[in-house]
Amino acid sequence: MSAAPLSPTIAQGPNPDALSRVWPYLPELRGYLRKRVPEADVEDVVQDVLLRIVRRGDGQVEYPRRYMFQAAEATLIDRFRAERSRRRDQHCELTRDHHPTDELCPERIHLSREAVRAARVALADLPQRTREILLAIRLEGQPAKVVAAAHGISISAVEKHLRRGLRSLAVSLNAVGAEPPPADLIRA
Repeated sequence: MSAAPLSPTIAQGPNPDALSRVWPYLPELRGYLRKRVPEADVEDVVQDVLLRIVRRGDGQVEYPRRYMFQAAEATLIDRFRAERSRRRDQHCELTRDHHPTDELCPERIHLSREAVRAARVALADLPQRTREILLAIRLEGQPAKVVAAAHGISISAVEKHLRRGLRSLAVSLNAVGAEPPPADLIRA
């Protein structure tokens, strides 16, 4: 934000007099900050320093230049700590190139509908027990042990039915160009 900071006559707060006393040193402060922070952040840091000075309300400042640079050091330390604790250096900028918008275009809607139709057909073509086991575990979230007891079969038999059903779904979805279930789901 490269907006010019407020003039000392506009400043309000507990200590506007201190601000008017440090104002002549702002060009020097900007030069100092340009060596320590990215150019895009200089005006933000200057604003933070001036805000810190106004909020302190220390009364008369004997050495305004020194006072301003101490406030600048404290501001830089606070910014560094905040960036480090938020791991700001590991964030990526949220742009359309890096994070494209997820638009519901007609083609995508059509492909999704085709995938749903293919999944319904694949489920209908499964043997009844395989379909019931697949739906109970993947859709309803029932544990394999409970499903095995309900069908009177072993857990390994439940897992075989599940694998068979997921493979059938994967084949049907691939046929229409849709994303199949993740491989770890098919192996389960």
